[in-house]
Amino acid sequence: MIDISQISDTLQSTPGVLRALLEPFDHATLAARPAEGEWCPLEVIGHLIACDSAAFRDRITGIVTGMAGIASFDAWEAINARDFATQSLDELLDELAAERATSAELLRGLTPRDLATSAAFHDGRRFEANDFVYEWPFHDQDHLQQILAALKLTYLPHMSPTMRGALAE
Repeated sequence: MIDISQISDTLQSTPGVLRALLEPFDHATLAARPAEGEWCPLEVIGHLIACDSAAFRDRITGIVTGMAGIASFDAWEAINARDFATQSLDELLDELAAERATSAELLRGLTPRDLATSAAFHDGRRFEANDFVYEWPFHDQDHLQQILAALKLTYLPHMSPTMRGALAE
């Protein structure tokens, strides 16, 4: 059984995991978009920062406090509002760590009754606060995979055509 403290701990570990993974790479690699319309690793971190408040904390708090509707969240709007790719890895991870400390405090204060409280999304579906709590680490892990996929592309040009072909099989 996964409980709130495990989710809080998982969320708080993300900046350290990202730091260990990304510190060996130079800024140019971290700021390079793998393809048009895709985010670079620094933008993915920026997205996690933006999501902590608007997509998760604010929604959970709103549901628990009786907000009538759940606000929508535009991921590209959040990315375009700030140039995350020009910021240093350390700055972004420090900011994410601070967001996560605030988020963990919120999560640890939720009661079972809070978690069962629900509100309507703009399309009429109802979500419980619990849904956003459990979607949060799922969301992080999706974006960790996105970062890993972008980094894998940095190795391909250095492989022989034979190896690239073997990996494509």
